Amino acid sequence: MFKRWLIVPVFAALAGCGDPLAGIERMSETEDIPVDDATNALPSQEELNSDTPIFAGLFRGASSDAATDDAQGSDSPSKKTEGALAGPRVKRNGPDAADVPFGTVLPFGQIARVCDANGKSLGKLVEQASRRGARYKLYDSVPNSAAPRTFYVKGFKDNCPRQFTAALALFGTPEMHEQLRYGLPAKEYPYSTTDKAYEVIKAQVCGVARSKPCGRRISRLEQTTVFVSAYENFSENARWADMLLHQGTVLAASLKTP
Repeated sequence: MFKRWLIVPVFAALAGCGDPLAGIERMSETEDIPVDDATNALPSQEELNSDTPIFAGLFRGASSDAATDDAQGSDSPSKKTEGALAGPRVKRNGPDAADVPFGTVLPFGQIARVCDANGKSLGKLVEQASRRGARYKLYDSVPNSAAPRTFYVKGFKDNCPRQFTAALALFGTPEMHEQLRYGLPAKEYPYSTTDKAYEVIKAQVCGVARSKPCGRRISRLEQTTVFVSAYENFSENARWADMLLHQGTVLAASLKTP
């Protein structure tokens, strides 16, 4: 059944990765999270927030070292100067909690904020969300390549791009997500963190139960919500990262396999 998830990206690759789709707080996971039954109550925000972010792991050690330095004090001139240049630190949560310098290459399955990419060339603009409220733009750093490389997404509240590594990436709409997700048996293909997060948003905007399509309010949902599918390679059995962008934030992310 999961081959259906790969039809769109493979078609896009054959078409030259032109414009395959129009149309994609905060948590993430290492594995898909099962649910008991599709009729269960919607997950609470506390349940969503309990998932461990997978995308901040690479830089967790660096963050811990920084916290240790702060605990030791900042009496030295170098620390005072560094603090003055950096400004106050604001703790961020979510899949994109890590900050990386421009030019960093992330392992597949990680997403990070790269503020100093502003003003630099991000590559080719390959997709743009067309809905009024979802102003996300997807950039390919090495267009026409089939190898894993850096992709950038712009359109966040803090005006900083996000980056991730993939061989193929594309936007997806809530309507497409529903067609795919609700066509899969929940017990055989458990709901991921991204799926669960979407159910919460859908309930708030559309007022419908879990595993039920949004209905006539889907256009309202698509004004603020976009999915990003990032594929590790072009093989039929490739892993992919599923990211949910909502109201200018990376709301959720999960790593999926066929």
